[in-house]
Amino acid sequence: MKYIKLVTFVILALVFIGLAVKTSFFYSPRCESFECFEELMKKCEPANYLNDAEEATWRYEVKGMDGGACVVEVTLLQSKAGELGMERLSGYKMECGFPKGVVVYPEKDLAMCHGRLKEEMQGIIIERLHTYIVDNIGEIDETLDLLVEGKV
Repeated sequence: MKYIKLVTFVILALVFIGLAVKTSFFYSPRCESFECFEELMKKCEPANYLNDAEEATWRYEVKGMDGGACVVEVTLLQSKAGELGMERLSGYKMECGFPKGVVVYPEKDLAMCHGRLKEEMQGIIIERLHTYIVDNIGEIDETLDLLVEGKV
């Protein structure tokens, strides 16, 4: 009976110690406003922010400094605007690295990012650009002719 109580006490103590360590060293405050996130991102301190934009809902998590860059993990939670073609990317992530002190919406500067979400977003952009060029090849050709002739 004493053995069972001792084992139970040890297990509970380990759980409490684990929770204490997690909240002490790995705590990321959740920001309710972009201003809060902006302040913590400038300092590159751990933070979470949910950006519920018109076209999509994004989750940002500042991970900290790595190799001179402030690393922000970006997750696409939900695509709202159907014609963007991003509905299938929900749940995909990418990591973006910015110089300390720089604050931006990470998905606006894909050059600073890497990961599956970036690759898929670039694929969609290329597909849309290809469709636009194919649909408007005549107008593009006329504009190029005018540029060559110096009329534009």
